[in-house]
Amino acid sequence: MKIGHAALASLFLVLAACGDGDEESTEEDDNASDETPEEESEEADASVDSNWGDLERFAGDDPEEWMRAEPGTYHDEADEEAILEPLEAAAENGADEEELFYKMLDLTAEDYREYQDFFDDMEIDYDSAGDNPEDLEVGEDGTQLNVQVLFDASGSMAEQMDGGTKMDLAKDAVEDFVSEVPEEANISLRVYGHEGSNQPEGQEESCAGTEEVYPLGSYDEEAFTDALDQFEPTGYTPLGSSIEAAQEDLEGEDGEDVENIVYVVSDGEETCGGDPVQAAEDLNDSGIEAVVNIIGFDVPNEEQDALMDIADAGDGDYLPADTGEELREAFEEERLELIDAWFEWADESTTESTEQQADYREISEEMEAEMTDLSEEETAHLEDILEQLNLGDEVNDREIESHIQDRGRTLRSYMREESRDFRLEAVEEGRDERRDIIEEGQEEREELREQDIDD
Repeated sequence: MKIGHAALASLFLVLAACGDGDEESTEEDDNASDETPEEESEEADASVDSNWGDLERFAGDDPEEWMRAEPGTYHDEADEEAILEPLEAAAENGADEEELFYKMLDLTAEDYREYQDFFDDMEIDYDSAGDNPEDLEVGEDGTQLNVQVLFDASGSMAEQMDGGTKMDLAKDAVEDFVSEVPEEANISLRVYGHEGSNQPEGQEESCAGTEEVYPLGSYDEEAFTDALDQFEPTGYTPLGSSIEAAQEDLEGEDGEDVENIVYVVSDGEETCGGDPVQAAEDLNDSGIEAVVNIIGFDVPNEEQDALMDIADAGDGDYLPADTGEELREAFEEERLELIDAWFEWADESTTESTEQQADYREISEEMEAEMTDLSEEETAHLEDILEQLNLGDEVNDREIESHIQDRGRTLRSYMREESRDFRLEAVEEGRDERRDIIEEGQEEREELREQDIDD
């Protein structure tokens, strides 16, 4: 079959047209193919970055601003896959350790805003029923207050902190405390763990070492300082036997007009096989009825529960202090509580004010416990996420771990300080109010006496 020139030309044109179309299509495909690796990656990065919140809300070193920040997207959910995948993608795209930490918070940070609102809005306003001094009857018989301090001289008290060793910081805080308790109070100082050594061969002697270096009596500054200077950090921690010995020290100090308070200063739990919980319970249940308070100084987290149990058994409080300044604040809070108690015992008509103060303290302690628990949960969650993440060799896990720990410590320190400041203010204002009421009552009584004389 012959094909004419015209038909052949037409066929050529058709084929050429088809060829041009294929060429354009191929060029477009090639161009698209050339752009895909970089552009698709950039688009993917942009898409991922657009899903993150404002990471700057977690930057800086101001815990107050951290507590005001919006919480993480999944702070109240347990969607681990939704947390891990974007973090691993961010690491693959070159995010450094600080950025990854902020992104972890953007996904999981807890919500502290209601607690910061509490700090912002808390006010102290006493409305005591004892405002009318004509209703006051101030008792003439005073209450005898006995304060005993049990001081930890175990080897760990030699550890260095900001401002000096634990031992030096604790001695300064104790000396400041006892020098400012009510003048009428009796003071006693018992040391434990100051003999032997903290080595196995010195354990027996150390565990038997507990001594009352300042016998119960009125405070004398020079004699008390000399007593503090008698010991240095040495051995183990015989808490149980020391509390038992405290009961012997206070033997005979009982009755309705006697109040006995024991303060145990320790940086760790019992290490001599004693039973300090039972000893504290026995001391509180005895005729002495001593309250046993524990001041935990830089105590490891895993040992705090043991000290809390002792305080609970002794019907007292557990006050944590991680720095020398916090230790001073803890003693200051207790000193003001003692002064407050002194006025309470001296004049029952201040009961309502005292109850209001107790309410302030209870609310503050409950809020402090809630928020510190929440911070500890956040720290544990972040550590768990970090352990599960596959971040590659370019990322330093330890640096992220350091960020996690720093945030937790800073938040909890801020929470404790703000809560304690509030309680101190409540104690001071309550004490001042009761003092005013008592003074007004005394003035009223004097006026009545003068009127009787004139009559």
